[in-house]
Formats: sequence, structure tokens, C-alpha cells
Amino acid sequence: MESKYNDKIILWSKIATVFFIILVVLADIFGVTSARYIATEWAGMSDDFSVGAFTTVYYLITVLAYIVLICVLKLLNNMSKDVVFDKKNTDLIKYVVICLIVAGFAFFGLAFVWGEAGVLSLVAWFVSLIVLSVKVAFDKAITMKKDIDLTI
Repeated sequence: MESKYNDKIILWSKIATVFFIILVVLADIFGVTSARYIATEWAGMSDDFSVGAFTTVYYLITVLAYIVLICVLKLLNNMSKDVVFDKKNTDLIKYVVICLIVAGFAFFGLAFVWGEAGVLSLVAWFVSLIVLSVKVAFDKAITMKKDIDLTI
């Protein structure tokens, strides 16, 4: 029963991840229009430099989102194969952390144009800290598993 429950969670997580990948593809397709809308309507910036900064950060974030979502999809595939505490998974988590840190710097740079973006940089860095903590826990579990395997 436990395995079926976990398999359902993994399946629904994969479906959600694919859905988010589709959303990012749509965000890319409508990126220029969306970035201009965000800059002019949300941030109240209509000069070319501000719109360009929003567009640049917008597309950088979508690239980082692809990397994160592909890593999540690979993690879920590994989990469905019962590969949990493995170096491959910690490498995938490391890529997610790097993307979050880069996103934080992108939003930090945008904060010089639109101050409220500074909050987004703090959120990205905070989430990267949480994900990094999970990575450290996975690394520790891998080490403990190797030690146990050697004792048996």
C-alpha cells in the first residue's frame, strides 16, 4: 500500500512538472509582451532601459526555470526507480541551488531599476538555502549508507 501511495505522488508530481514546463514554454512565446506588460503596468516603468532590463531578467528566469524543472523531472524519475540517496540526485539538487542563486542575483540587479525586485532576490536566496539544506541531508544520508554497507 505504501508503495502505491508513493507512486501516485510521484506520478502527480511528474504531471505537475510537465505542466509547469508547458507554462514556461508559453511564457517564452509571449515573453516580450509579458515583460513589457510587467514593466509598464506592474512596475510603472515605460522607458526603454527599464523595459529592456525586465525583458532580460524575464528570459534569464525562464532559462533557469527550464533547468530547475528538468532537474525536478529527473529527480522524480530516479525516485520512481527507487534511486533516492544517490550522487546523481545530489548533483541535480546542486543545479537547482545554483539556478536559485543566479535568479537571486538577476532579481537583485533588477532591483536597481525596480526596487520591489529586491524582495524576489531575497525569496530566491532563502529558497536556495532550504534546498541546499536538503542537499546536505542527502549527502549525509549517502555517507551513512556507504558506512552501513561497509559494515555489513
